[in-house]
Amino acid sequence: MDRAKRAEALAREVISLAQGTLMVHIRFLDRSLAFLNPVPHDTLMLATDGAHLYYDPWFVLGKYKWEQNYINRALLHCLLHCVFRHGFVGKEIDRPRWDLACDIAVENMITDLNLKSVIVARERQQVPYIDAIKKELGMVTAEKIYSYLRTAYPDPNKIAQIRGLFYADNHEIWYMTGEEKAVAYGLPQSGD
Repeated sequence: MDRAKRAEALAREVISLAQGTLMVHIRFLDRSLAFLNPVPHDTLMLATDGAHLYYDPWFVLGKYKWEQNYINRALLHCLLHCVFRHGFVGKEIDRPRWDLACDIAVENMITDLNLKSVIVARERQQVPYIDAIKKELGMVTAEKIYSYLRTAYPDPNKIAQIRGLFYADNHEIWYMTGEEKAVAYGLPQSGD
């Protein structure tokens, strides 16, 4: 077996392990987790279109080696985007702020679950931002956070800096039609 095929097989095992771990701890999401079909892809580190979980095998293996809970958390992160339908947005949305708002909302929810299997080091760095947002908004939803970010953080550089703390997956495919996905990434043209 060549190196790329071996990496693909190992990465699939890591994702399967993450799915199993999450199914044990968050049973009400078991069907959703099983529905998200893992598909290896060499240019999408981690992304979902709601039906597939696209992953770069080398990215998955590197993250797993560095911090084993990272893949558990990233998988749950992607799944929660699907549950909350974050990828269904209009063309006029301010993408950097919407992406960050969605990431903050799901990262907050994951942290609030208080599960050992999804704790990662960057969680501590997220706390000051989440606490400030909760203090300002009360209930944390992507829509409320998006509105808050538009007024509280007008500087796009600051948005990019904060996004690094919450980033887990590529949202680019959210904004593409089936044809655009097929051309850009070679993805199947499922319903737009």
